Amino acid sequence: MTGDMRSWMQEQGLTYRSLAAEMGLSATSVWQKVHGDVQWQLRDLVFFHDKFGLSSDFVLGLDGEAERTDARLEVA
Repeated sequence: MTGDMRSWMQEQGLTYRSLAAEMGLSATSVWQKVHGDVQWQLRDLVFFHDKFGLSSDFVLGLDGEAERTDARLEVA
């Protein structure tokens, strides 16, 4: 889950501090959310969608899980 957001942040050249400033949060709060220690809030998901076009599934790390679930359903 956390790897996708961390990789995306690196690709975008975003630090926890710079992303936090844009979101109106502390860098610690963003770090905790990216690492899964604290849940993303709806306003965070809306921010990522509006600012960067990211889906909530991507931010929440659900993209891969959905693919695995679909694959299991097809096999069964």
